[in-house]
Amino acid sequence: MSINNYITAGFKLSVGISFLVFALLIIAPLTALMLNILADPVDLKTLFSRSVLDPLVLSVLTALVSTIISVFVGIPLAYVLTYKHFPFKDTLDTMVNLPFVLPPSVAGYLLLITFGKFGLVGYPLYNFWGITIMFTLVAIIIAQTFVAFPFVVKSVRTSMEEIPPALIDAAKTLGAREFEIFWQVILPLAKTGMLSGIIMAYARAIGEFGATMMVSGLLVTLPVAIFTNALGGNREIANVLALILIVISFTILITFKRIAKI
Repeated sequence: MSINNYITAGFKLSVGISFLVFALLIIAPLTALMLNILADPVDLKTLFSRSVLDPLVLSVLTALVSTIISVFVGIPLAYVLTYKHFPFKDTLDTMVNLPFVLPPSVAGYLLLITFGKFGLVGYPLYNFWGITIMFTLVAIIIAQTFVAFPFVVKSVRTSMEEIPPALIDAAKTLGAREFEIFWQVILPLAKTGMLSGIIMAYARAIGEFGATMMVSGLLVTLPVAIFTNALGGNREIANVLALILIVISFTILITFKRIAKI
């Protein structure tokens, strides 16, 4: 047997192992969920119970608000990181991307020591104005925004970097001011990146668990509800909530793929 045959056989083996691992990690868990649901059909009363509807509505709405905030925070940051030159720009870029790799528990703890009653921001808010942030809807939105806005920055920045500099130079030559260039040239050309960033930010926000769990208190989002119901042995509710979140995530990813092809 020649060395080329060994290489071909090894390549086919590696491809086969890859598909096996994919099947075990992705297909098998989804199949297990469907089998669980089919083995114990869901009652309509359960489907429309508060145990399902409350976390669903809470997650959908807070993720929407978090995404809107992420857009207003992320687009200007993407613009600055793309077109401006200033000291410590690389440091700022690294800090923007930090939520991508930061463990959710660390993110939640950072928010606690910042916005808690004894935190850097939370202490004066609570003691001088009686405003409590932690364990409220605001805390959930902050946690979701913390993990979601980097997706907007990354996606929009990638689109901005693909804009030919000659177009911006031409606008400057014609006397356009910076804001006019940003509004009339850069944003329209970065539209695909903005839409992709918005979609991925929403997906990340609605699926956020670790940081949200640490700051949500008695409020329960979809991921937190899945965890608490699974832990408490209420598998019927956990199955329904998991399926809902999977359908939402799958729909978001399909939408993202279609927009990316525009």
